[in-house]
Amino acid sequence: MMADPGPGGLSGGLLADEDVVSQMWQWVADGRRAVLVTLVGVHGGAPRAPGAQMAVADDGRHAGYLSGGCLEQAIVLEAQDVISKEQNRLLRYGKGSPYIDIRLPCGSGLDIYFDQSITRQHLAELVRNRDRRQTTLLRTDLQTGQSVVVPFAGKILREATLCAGDIFERIYTPPVQLLLVGSGPGLLGLASLGAALGLSLRVLAVDDPTRVALISHGLGPSLVEMPLSEITAEMDFASAAVLVLHDHEREPDILSELLRSDCFYIGALGNHAVHRARLAELMRRGISETDCRRIRAPVGAISGAKSKATLAVGVLMEMMDEAKARHLVP
Repeated sequence: MMADPGPGGLSGGLLADEDVVSQMWQWVADGRRAVLVTLVGVHGGAPRAPGAQMAVADDGRHAGYLSGGCLEQAIVLEAQDVISKEQNRLLRYGKGSPYIDIRLPCGSGLDIYFDQSITRQHLAELVRNRDRRQTTLLRTDLQTGQSVVVPFAGKILREATLCAGDIFERIYTPPVQLLLVGSGPGLLGLASLGAALGLSLRVLAVDDPTRVALISHGLGPSLVEMPLSEITAEMDFASAAVLVLHDHEREPDILSELLRSDCFYIGALGNHAVHRARLAELMRRGISETDCRRIRAPVGAISGAKSKATLAVGVLMEMMDEAKARHLVP
């Protein structure tokens, strides 16, 4: 018998709405009945892409969203009816829908699948694989309602969803993980904003004042003390790293380790002159020019950022843009 997973790594933040399976698992584990609601088709423009999900419990509690706010309450009511009738349902909302009283301001048509037959075992496997940072594919036959969880071995995602006839596949990637290495207000700003986003945050602070500041801001749990080589060994294709070091002589050792990982984003603080010297030292150590080009510097989408606020927003904007391009976030 499959053992039940733990709580599923719910950490809050803005990205929590993208992890409705963990919330649904908790409801089911508590004895509630629930529906997994998935946007499987978009006709026209829409605020959310195929693969967006909601979880709805029998008592009306819900997580996630499928529109800009104009549809969610109707979905909750529909999901409760699906639970009472114990039958999956595929419905069109908006353009072409039989519900003439529900219209979407964007003018699109949304095909939404209500799945009340997804099993406790399916949810447990999805949550467990998430916590193990394993990519998983949920394949559902929209006609029969049967689903299967399939391992996904690829590191490059061409799409977040796949649809062929009645078969809809939704890919679940590991949570985006952010490693911060360094010290000072800039690192604190990045850690604070990363936590607000709901990133899986790890911080290697190089001095005591920074550690104290992180703890005082409630970010103590993100601190790690293990050797860098052990940390980078756990950095996968859904991981990013940013160096916020003012002692640039320490960077080549750290960057050499990071460049051996599958990180999708590596950023480093410093101006153009600092980065030229950094690259020269890395290439002197045998790092290829191709690998060196993986390093984003000067880091961030806000040129000349001079405060921890503009630095944090600019860096995470750049990082999240790359994450979206790789289908790691919607």
